Amino acid sequence: MSRKTRITGDENTFAENLQNCLGEMLILFLLKQKPMYTYEIGQEISRISNGTFNYKSLYPYIYRLKNAGCIEEKSKEVEKNRTRIYFHITDYGQGHLVNIKKKYRELTTAANIILDLDDRIY
Repeated sequence: MSRKTRITGDENTFAENLQNCLGEMLILFLLKQKPMYTYEIGQEISRISNGTFNYKSLYPYIYRLKNAGCIEEKSKEVEKNRTRIYFHITDYGQGHLVNIKKKYRELTTAANIILDLDDRIY
């Protein structure tokens, strides 16, 4: 009896993996528009994508981007005894965003070219 090799998963797993890959880029894109706090970033991503992108937690992305020098934080008092941490993109983060957007577009364009050839290649 042969053992079956497991594929990457169903469409939900595929979507989750792709969403994870795009998380940092989407966060940087939004922070390029204006400083935001973490919850606001998640809400905006979901709103703008009509719910297609929905992150359980953005903190892993935020920590990676902060540790890489792509974003910085600033505390702001929003109410008496209540502070909110806003993130903004750094110059380094803006350069990184340019590079990953370019690579994203290059890869998705090439993938779309290939997929559009369905039933026309051979």
